[in-house]
Amino acid sequence: MSDQSSQNQAPNDEIDLSLVFDKIKSVFKSLLLGVVMIFQFFWNHKIRLIILIIIGIGLQFLLLTQIKKVYVNEFLVRTNFGSTEYLYSKVNSINTKLNSKDTLYLKGVFGSDFERVKELEVVPVVDVYNLVNKSEENREIFELLLDEYGDMSFLEEETNINEYPTHKLRVFIKGSLNNEIISKHLYDFLSDNEFFNELKQTALSSYKEQLEQNKVIRDQIDSIIKDQREHGMMPNLNDKTVSFTGSQDLKELLSQKQGLLCNDFTLRNQLSSEDAILKTIDSSFGVLSENQIKEPYIISLILIGLYIIIFFIRFISKSTLKFINT
Repeated sequence: MSDQSSQNQAPNDEIDLSLVFDKIKSVFKSLLLGVVMIFQFFWNHKIRLIILIIIGIGLQFLLLTQIKKVYVNEFLVRTNFGSTEYLYSKVNSINTKLNSKDTLYLKGVFGSDFERVKELEVVPVVDVYNLVNKSEENREIFELLLDEYGDMSFLEEETNINEYPTHKLRVFIKGSLNNEIISKHLYDFLSDNEFFNELKQTALSSYKEQLEQNKVIRDQIDSIIKDQREHGMMPNLNDKTVSFTGSQDLKELLSQKQGLLCNDFTLRNQLSSEDAILKTIDSSFGVLSENQIKEPYIISLILIGLYIIIFFIRFISKSTLKFINT
C-alpha cells in the first residue's frame, strides 16, 4: 500500500513543480516584454523626444537670460567674545526683513543695491575632532548622542552652534555687479555692535597689559640669572620687582621664564585673532550658484515626462476599451 501511495504522490509533485516553473517563465517573459516595449517606445518616438529636448534646452536658456543669475558670496569667519548666537539671530532677522521687503532697514544693511539680495545663510564649520578633544565631558556626551542618533546629524543642530569657533556666512545676490561691495556692507553692519565692541576693547587692553607685565617679569628673571652667574648668589629684591624666595634655583627661574614665553605666544595669537567681533579667515565673491549650474536640462526632462504620461494614459485608455469590447 505504501509503495502505491508513493507512486501516486510523485506525479502530483511533478505537476506542481511544472506549474511553478511555468509561472516563473511567465513572469520573466512579462518583464522582458516590458523592457522591450520601453525601448521600442523610445525608438519609435525618438524624433519627437529629440524635438522636446531641444525645445526644453531653448526655453531653459531663454529663462536664464530673462532672470538674473544668482551669485554666492561667502565669508569664513571666527566668532569672538561669544558672538555666535548674535550672528545667527541677526542673519535670521535680516532674512525676515528681506521677505517682508523692509526697504528702509535693508538699505542700511546692504546699501543702495539692497533689492538684489535674495537671502542670507550661516552654517557652522563642523570640527568633530576639536569638539571631542576639548574635554572628557564633551567626549562622553558625543558618544552618548552618537549611540542615540545612530549617525552624526546631531552635530549640525542649532543647539550645538556655540561649540564651533568658525562659521560660513553666505550672501546670495542676483546679478554679478558689485557683489563684493554689497557683501561688505553686510559685514560692516554685523560688526558694528556696541556691546561686543566694548568687550573687544576690554579684552585687547588686557592682553596688551599682560604682555607688558610678562616682559617686565622676564627682564627681572634675566637679571637674577645674570647676577647669580656673576656672583654665585641670589640678589636682594626690592618691593618694585618680582619677589623670589631664596630657595628658588636656576631651574625654577628658567621654567618660569618658559611659561611666560608660552603665555606671550597665546596672548599674541589672541591679539591677532580677536581684534574683531567677526574675524574674517577667508572670503570669496561673485561665485555662480551651483543650483543654477545644474539646471540646464530640467525643462527638457519635464516635457519628456509629460509626453510619457500622456502617451501612457492614452495607452491605458485604448487597452481598457479593447478589453471591454471583447
